[in-house]
Formats: sequence, structure tokens, C-alpha cells
Amino acid sequence: MSSVSSAGAQASEETHAAEPATAGNTASNHWLARDPVRTGFLLVLLITLGIRFTILKASFFSYDDYVLTTKAVENHGWGYLTEIGTGHFSPFALAVMWLLAHLAPWNWGATAVLLILGQLAVAVLVWRLLTEIFGRRLLILAPFAVYCLSPLTAPAFTWLAAALAALPLIGALAGALRHHARYLRLGNGRDVVLATLWVIFGMASFEKIVIYFPFVVVLTLALSPGTIIAPRPLLALFSRTRLIWISYLATGFAYVTLYLARSRSGDGTGLMALPSAGQSREFVNISVLRTFVPGVFGGPWAWLPQGLVNSPPAFERVCWILALGVVGGSLMLRRRIGRAWASLAVYLLGSLVVIGVSRLQYGAWTGLATRYVTDAVLPLTVVLGICLMPLCGEVNAWLPLARSVSRRLPRPVLAGVGSAAALVVVAVALHSLNGFATLATTTPYRTFTVNAQESLARLPASAQVYDQPLPVAVVGPLFGEYNLTSRFLAPVATAERRHEMYALRSYTNPYYLTQDGHLVPMTVVGLRSPARPRGRCGWTAQAGQVVVPLTDAAYEWTWTVRVGYLAARDTPTTIVLGIGRTPVQLHKGLGEVFLRILGSGREVRVEELDPGTDVCVGDVEVGTPAPKK
Repeated sequence: MSSVSSAGAQASEETHAAEPATAGNTASNHWLARDPVRTGFLLVLLITLGIRFTILKASFFSYDDYVLTTKAVENHGWGYLTEIGTGHFSPFALAVMWLLAHLAPWNWGATAVLLILGQLAVAVLVWRLLTEIFGRRLLILAPFAVYCLSPLTAPAFTWLAAALAALPLIGALAGALRHHARYLRLGNGRDVVLATLWVIFGMASFEKIVIYFPFVVVLTLALSPGTIIAPRPLLALFSRTRLIWISYLATGFAYVTLYLARSRSGDGTGLMALPSAGQSREFVNISVLRTFVPGVFGGPWAWLPQGLVNSPPAFERVCWILALGVVGGSLMLRRRIGRAWASLAVYLLGSLVVIGVSRLQYGAWTGLATRYVTDAVLPLTVVLGICLMPLCGEVNAWLPLARSVSRRLPRPVLAGVGSAAALVVVAVALHSLNGFATLATTTPYRTFTVNAQESLARLPASAQVYDQPLPVAVVGPLFGEYNLTSRFLAPVATAERRHEMYALRSYTNPYYLTQDGHLVPMTVVGLRSPARPRGRCGWTAQAGQVVVPLTDAAYEWTWTVRVGYLAARDTPTTIVLGIGRTPVQLHKGLGEVFLRILGSGREVRVEELDPGTDVCVGDVEVGTPAPKK
């Protein structure tokens, strides 16, 4: 009988193969139709990358990006890669910045391509994690779409400095969790090695990887639904998987040791401190209730500059109610789902603790920045998957109420309700992403930066770049010396020009950077010396110094000073304004010298002249740079 069946089946296949290809047959056999899971994956990925590309092409470098680029030009080697800046330990990000700074400085096109490729790679890692935990089934497209379309990741993924921390961190989490889950299921030692390597990669990317350790302990219980929460079963579980815990422990100890060894005064770690209870409570409330929970349902509804959320209170309250409904409903329908929610709570709380000790000195409003909870989208994705699907190999995943609902409501009704809810969330997410895209197109300093780069390239060889704080807040005074023109222009300057900008303290042919980003010949406007004495070249040296009065008193400030002089020969001297003193070199003949000096007073002095040196100062100006006419 079996042979007859086999023969019949073979004849049927041959007959089918001999049939002419019709339009219907061609469509049904197309590779997109043969695997709807793969088709859905590609569709979600293409939509996501299309949206992100639209945002990225309109974005540009911002704040930290310029500072990190300049540091990459100035430094190299192991010391640079392992330095801790503002509390961050991120060798991977510094290595990428070094490559960008040397191969494509200030090239947003190359940067955007890099960020798109990074988002693609991490999305694939997240997909592989989901298929490892739940298997290849159509329903995993739901949590995957939540990850891909979440507006919570938009600000971090489109800001270079933030993306170089968030993208590798999420990729490391996804890679480590995938092999951790495989190890729990199969017990293969190879997965211990790979999970540990992913954790090490995370350690080289962002110090928030330390949250992985408490999180994965709780998530292990969620991925082991057959383990009862009791001393003996727990001991058996951790004994069976002890190899991976030993590996994690050794890796974590080595990381903390290296971090502490590399910490230095002034690297930002000194700013870390435990905030007050009131600050912590306000920060957690803002981060969770105003930022993260609305983000779960596609929010925020509106944005403030720098990726800060600005949803109306009504939208936030609706999201809170929905969140309570999802958590409460899952607890009534899914066995042991509380473990999964506990793992998300552990990750979110750990994330807020790390941010709180390092950023709360700026105020609880930092909780409105989505980039601080961007990485929490990954554990959220896993937990939502557990709410919707059984784990690979899991039996009896649903409580009696869930089975009762499934029997009473036809599958099309359940599918329709689920699809409608998903469409609403997607619509809100697209609205949010569109609002952020509009915000991202507002790049006020893009023109300034492009003009500065082009103007520097056209600068005459004899021109000297006058070093002073940038005229616009493209970097900002918070970054200290990196807010100076010389540091800002360093990545796009030649090595010779960069050395000159860093070394010069006085100038004979200065060009200064204007508010529109152009380098123009410079003079000084402000307080002047009075008219020179009649019949004389100006003020001459007496007892080794020249004293030139000003028409009014200069208050204490960092001034730009111009001294016009006539010298019989080259001579070194010192320009003095109040307590400020700057050594300069005067050249033979008629000339002028410019310098920045912190001081005050009613006179400018030219001191420490060599005995017998014939110097006459014709005029002095104390003020600010202005275009030379």
C-alpha cells in the first residue's frame, strides 16, 4: 500500500512539474510567497531603513561629535582607546571616531551610511535573537516591528556620539542573549564562549553593559518556565548552567578592575554621585511615566529640541492605562509572565541608576531624553514576545483563561483585534517619527560648519587663524578648550595648519571665524588709545617699557588687543593689561600684533624690552574682533 502511495505521489509531482507555468503558479511559487516570515522581516526592515534614512540625510553633526572628532585627530594608541571621558569607557566608539576623523572628517554622507549599516546589522541581530527564543513564526514580526519602529531609538540612532554607544550596546545585548538562550536550551560550551565575547564587545562599547548581569539572571528564570522559584530547583538550574555564570563573573570582575584602573581625576568620574531621594524619585517618574511608557505605544506625541519628549498629559495618561492593561492582562493569560516583566523592571531600573549617578547633576529633566532609555527597547522587545508566544520547546504556556478566550472567540476575531491594535501603535509611531524628522531637519549649524571647512581650505598660506571661543553654540562652553576655533577646525586642517593654530599666542596677520562660518581678515573694535602726541610717532619706551593709556577703563574680561608699533629691530617683549601678561615678538619696522588677554585697567603696557631698544607704539585697541576694511 505504501509503495502505491509513493508511486502516486511521484506521478502527481511529475504531472505538476509538467504543467505549464501560469500566472497563479508563478505567484504562488515566488520566493517571497513561499516564506511569509522572511517576507515580513524584509518588509519591516525596508520600511525601517527608509524612515531612518529620511531622518539621517537631514541630520548633521552635533556637540559631542565635534569634540570626539578633534580628540581622535589629537590622539592615538592604547591610551586614547582606553581613556575615560565624562565617565564613559568606550574603546569601540573611540576607534570608529578615529577612523572617521582620519578618513572622512566632517563628512556627513559617510557618517550617515555608517549609521544606516549599523542599524541594519543590529536589527538583524535582534531578529536572530527573537528566532532563537521563539522559533521562526509569523508572530515574531510583532515584537520585531516594535524594536524597529520604536521612536525611543530615533534620537540616539541619528546622533553620531549617541549612536556609537547605543548601537553596539544593543547589538552586544542581542548577541549575548541569543547565545545565552541557546546555552540554556542546549548546554553547548561554544555558546558560553560566544555569549562572553558579545559581553566583552559590549564592555568595549558602553559601561551600561554592567546592567546585563542582574538582568540576565532574572531573564534566565523567564526563559526557564519549568523551573519553580524554590531553593532546590534554582540551585539545580544555576548548577547546570554554572559555566556561563563563572564566565560572566570573571569577565565582569576584569572589566570593573580595568575601569577603575583607567579612572583619573578630571575624566568625569568625579562628577558621579548618588542623587537625593527627591531627585531620584522625580527622575524615575519622568523617565518611566513620561518617556518610556509612552514610547512603548509609539510615543512621544511631540518633541522638544535635542530629542526631549513633549507629549500632552492626556496622551501620557492613556499610555499609562494601556500599560496597566497589558501587564495585568498578560498576568491573567500567560504562565509565569511575571518573571519576564521583572527582568524588564530590573534592566530599566539599572539603566536609570547608571544614568542617575552620572547625569542627574544636570537636573531631573534629563529623564525626558529618550537616548537614556534607548537600550531598554531590546528587553522590552523580548518581554513583548514572551507575552505573545510560547518559548521554543515550551508546553502549556497559557493559563486556563487564555484557553477559554481562545475557544470562545474565533481566530479571525482575535487576529483582527490584534491587527487593529498593532496598526494603531504603528500609526502613532509613524506620527512620532515624522515629528522627530521635522525636528532633525533643523540643523542650525550645518551651514556654519560647511562654510568654516570651505573657508579654511581657501585660506592664504600667510594667514593665521585667530584662536578664540566659537562665535555660535555649535560646541558650547561646557566643553572648555574644545569650544575654541583651533580645536573646532583641527579635524579639517592640514597637519601644519593645525600645529600653527595650537601653537600661536600672538598674531600678525589674523583671520577670525565669523558667525556665518567664514574666516575673514581681522581688526579690533572697542576701547582705543587717545590721539598720539603731536609731532611724535606715539608712545616711546621709558625704563624698558611703553605705557599707552586708554580712553576708558576696561573691565575684567578676556579681550582681544591690537598694538600698532614701529621697532628699530626684532625684539621680544610682553604685552600687559592689568594682571594679564602675554609674551610676543615685535618685528623690525612698522607692524601690528594681536593677542587674547585676560585683564582690566586703563592702560596697556609693553614691558621687558631690551635696554636700548627703540620701540614706538602708535596706537592700541582693546575690544573684540571685527572684519578688517
